[in-house]
Amino acid sequence: MKPGDITIPQRLGHLSRDPRGYPVIATVDRGTDGVDFGSIDEDRKLVLATFDWCAVCGLPFRDEARWQFAMNMPEGGSVDAIWSGEAPVHEICGVYAAQICPFLSSPGARLGDDGRRGQRRPASVLAAGYAGTDAVEIKSSGLQDDMHVVHFSHTSAVDRFTYSDRSELHDRYEELLTAETHIELSPGEKTLVDRFNATSTPPGEDDPGATVTGAAVMAGAGYARNVFRLSGMKTFQGPSYATIAAAFLTDDGLHKAAETFPDESGRAAAQWLLEQGDRLPVALARWRADGMAQTTGRTAPKARPTGPGRAVPKNAACPCGSGRKAGRCHPAGL
Repeated sequence: MKPGDITIPQRLGHLSRDPRGYPVIATVDRGTDGVDFGSIDEDRKLVLATFDWCAVCGLPFRDEARWQFAMNMPEGGSVDAIWSGEAPVHEICGVYAAQICPFLSSPGARLGDDGRRGQRRPASVLAAGYAGTDAVEIKSSGLQDDMHVVHFSHTSAVDRFTYSDRSELHDRYEELLTAETHIELSPGEKTLVDRFNATSTPPGEDDPGATVTGAAVMAGAGYARNVFRLSGMKTFQGPSYATIAAAFLTDDGLHKAAETFPDESGRAAAQWLLEQGDRLPVALARWRADGMAQTTGRTAPKARPTGPGRAVPKNAACPCGSGRKAGRCHPAGL
């Protein structure tokens, strides 16, 4: 199917097009050699998880369901809970992709990427929508022991359907197009979205998409377990990122970064965190809580032991009630 054969959702209007006219979706790898639709970038999936964005249009979910298209039907057809290495999508974005993508649209179609070359699409695909993303973890891919992948956990399914061929999606897609709503972006959010979805690098500037990955690390993704096992993430493991991430945990640090941070993506991430307040995506809130615990544990002065043997004379009765002298009962203190 050619790009002009199907109406493109309005929310994909901000995406760049490849030479054939296809929208360049948020997860695909892009570089100096162009766009590779057969390669999913794990760093970009981490950004999607951090800011709670759709894997196709790269826009926030807000109160819309998070959809997963399962190639392997869960045992018994249950969709109550699912862990997936695929980032979730808006329903309209997923149904669009299911019609335009050669693999998703055709039973028996084969994958062509190195890790899954030759794998066939099953006769039927299960699509399920969930109220929210419950957790994000970075785990071994299962295909290669030394490769880690961002995984998404979803429970509380709110809707589901199955299809075999793209023709079965026509009526559902038309209804979704009719009901499509515009997604308003806050100022900080718009800057991040525009830079994340850029497909070219301005002369003399850093890759905008890569700087958004760095901004996600500073916003809290750097505290995710195994995050630096993802391919390409070593760049963001240096002490400067750790220092900035710690500053991003405080309101004072965010206000300062939103005004003076040298990189536009970093300023936008700080502004977005201030805009969100306590309405953060679940995964990011947990990562930031872990970061707060780590930072506090690392920087807080060690408490001096008190009690018997320290604040109490060694020959005095031990306050623990044993009847023995403090110096013999608890010489190091309680």
